Amino acid sequence: MNWLAIVLIVFVAFSWLMTLALCRAARLGDEMAERMAERMAARNRTRDAGGSETE
Repeated sequence: MNWLAIVLIVFVAFSWLMTLALCRAARLGDEMAERMAERMAARNRTRDAGGSETE
């Protein structure tokens, strides 16, 4: 097989792997941000329900 074809196949495979890795990282970041927002909302609800004005 031609070396250029081998290099091209390796490059395309590596590019796809990196694209999938970036998509996964972005999805995990979105999920983490959503969990943090839910936690902060729950904390604000419990603080507001408790009536504590000093926090």
